[in-house]
Amino acid sequence: MAVDANMDTNNSLNTLFYPKTIAVVGASPDGDPFRWGGKTFIEGLVKQNYRGKVYPVHPKADTVLGLKAYRSVDEVPDEVDLAIFSVPASAVMGVMADCVKKRVKFVHIFTAGFSETGLEDRAKLESDMATLAREGGVRVVGPNCMGVYCPDGGVAWVKDFPSESGPVAFVSQSGQLAGHFIEVGKPRGITFSKVISYGNASDLQCHDFLKYLADDEKTKVIGSYIEGLKDGRAFFEMAKKLTVRKPLVVWKGGQTEGGSRAVSSHTASIAGSRHLWRALCRQTGIISVDSIEELAATIVALQDLTPPKGPNVAIVGGAGGGSVTMTDAAERAGLKVPHLSEATIRGLEEFVPVHGQSVKNPLDIFSVLVNPDHFSRMIAFLRDDPLVDALIYMQRAEWALRRERVFLEVAVRMTIEGARELKKPLFLILTGGQTLEGDILRREAQQRYAHAGIPTFPTFDEAAQAAYNLSEYQRYLTLRL
Repeated sequence: MAVDANMDTNNSLNTLFYPKTIAVVGASPDGDPFRWGGKTFIEGLVKQNYRGKVYPVHPKADTVLGLKAYRSVDEVPDEVDLAIFSVPASAVMGVMADCVKKRVKFVHIFTAGFSETGLEDRAKLESDMATLAREGGVRVVGPNCMGVYCPDGGVAWVKDFPSESGPVAFVSQSGQLAGHFIEVGKPRGITFSKVISYGNASDLQCHDFLKYLADDEKTKVIGSYIEGLKDGRAFFEMAKKLTVRKPLVVWKGGQTEGGSRAVSSHTASIAGSRHLWRALCRQTGIISVDSIEELAATIVALQDLTPPKGPNVAIVGGAGGGSVTMTDAAERAGLKVPHLSEATIRGLEEFVPVHGQSVKNPLDIFSVLVNPDHFSRMIAFLRDDPLVDALIYMQRAEWALRRERVFLEVAVRMTIEGARELKKPLFLILTGGQTLEGDILRREAQQRYAHAGIPTFPTFDEAAQAAYNLSEYQRYLTLRL
């Protein structure tokens, strides 16, 4: 049964994320708690309340985690939507032959030890496996990857992933980084629709997943970690179509000589130069980031904020030298810290004490930050100022330690109301100081803000970079649409 590899990926990928039956090949009843294996994937499905049927496949086991086990995939009594391979590389061809015979729709090959090793015989094994799958109509995720996490579909590769779904999708060549990003996103309020770790990309590639996510109603923002592209043209064309509909944030690995060498030993990909990558991003509207911190900051901002119409920001919350260094950091990130309009300055001067404070941008006006009425008036002036596109606001949770705890309650409530009144994006930096008590207060405030749909940032640099990235994306959309 020969099948065209370019069959309608969009239609078929739905089965990958919402499979009704999953066979886990290599699931041992004795799984080693210190190593990943087939049993680990079954535990992830159980914890995610997967509602389909799970079939462990093991040549000797009778049951795995209380589930009846089968000797091979073709002995499974139902159709199989997804088969997960957790077997030695030497066994992959035999298991794939069984999947072809069984007409399995998708396989996820967790197994490593293929082209990423740099060995010719291992590269040939991967190629032969991909050919067998393609000719048999089986789509392949991997090898050398963690596979799929889809909370709505009840699918996860680890039992500790959140069961709550959200608007963010993440497509990663690295499985370790995909898992780490999910963990990083938890406290920041990032919730996921789909996460894909695709490894060596012997069949399904990054642009295939992007094509699906472009039309996925549950996905509003897409992030990605990429090391190399096997079909750069297909990726370029897909990104160009995607970014006018949904933002795409990409952390590209392997942009340096040393990084390129590391990439080749990780996923057998060929990395491109930094200059070429930046040019591609400018042409396609991709938001390019350089660290997991910038990736998280930009995605949480896109998840909860409307991009600012331009790069002009007002800065509030610094004092003295802090205001100066914040301005420097904002402009290093590419933002502008303009003079406020005369109307804004005159209005602020009506209630801001002259002594020790400043109504010029950056705004050094501590008295406003502890007075809800004055804060609301300040927000109204910044909202109406045509020279301000966004507000960056520094809030220190440890201030509550110097006063009564109710101060933090007032500050949080005041900020949430102010964000609604502003009608412009608010980039809120929330710090907790150097004490345990200060950090506890910061976490409490962060949870309150996340529940209210207000993203928070741990540092000014992260907030400024996210604000710039969103303003550049808006500028791209303005030029394209």
